Amino acid sequence: MFGTNTFYIEKDEAVQILISVIAISLALAISQGGFGLFTSFQGLKALTILLALFTLTVGTGFILHEMAHKLVAIQYGAYARFQMWTQGLLLMLALSFLGFVFAAPGAVYIYSQNISRKENGIISVAGPVTNIVLAFVFMALAVFAPVYTSNTNIWFIGFYVNSFLAFFNMLPIFPLDGSKVLAWNAVVWVAVTVVAGYMTFFLR
Repeated sequence: MFGTNTFYIEKDEAVQILISVIAISLALAISQGGFGLFTSFQGLKALTILLALFTLTVGTGFILHEMAHKLVAIQYGAYARFQMWTQGLLLMLALSFLGFVFAAPGAVYIYSQNISRKENGIISVAGPVTNIVLAFVFMALAVFAPVYTSNTNIWFIGFYVNSFLAFFNMLPIFPLDGSKVLAWNAVVWVAVTVVAGYMTFFLR
């Protein structure tokens, strides 16, 4: 499989992606409802709704972010696959009971001896740019096809989460995407970071 330009997801890779998405959605749900989600029928009902909500808005952003990295890397002839981080998933779930979510479920690992700094920068920026595009999609849905739950337009959650994911990942701190984008092209780094930051902090 190494060096092929065909996009594919291996069976065990798909399982790890699914586990990661469920874990992220569960952690976010727990951070909102705490132990009460598990102590009554109403709590379990709320848990189900929250899981569906966060899977739709956060799960899509996470999956497509990582798959954007994978797709571009494969187009450059690299072998790329998602690898979940078990310790990160467990830490994320533990912290969620304290009302805090530190999302570190895993990442796409790229294997190649021929990736240039420019190619690595383009692979890295593909994820945040995907989140920016998704944020605009969710914003359009929020405006033209609003869906409310508990007086909250759920599409705004998708907008905020994706814009924040883009901004956070563009921070110039290794191993975040921003460090590799900045090493390749400072203008691209500034442009994407400013757009993601404006969307995150000024379009709420």
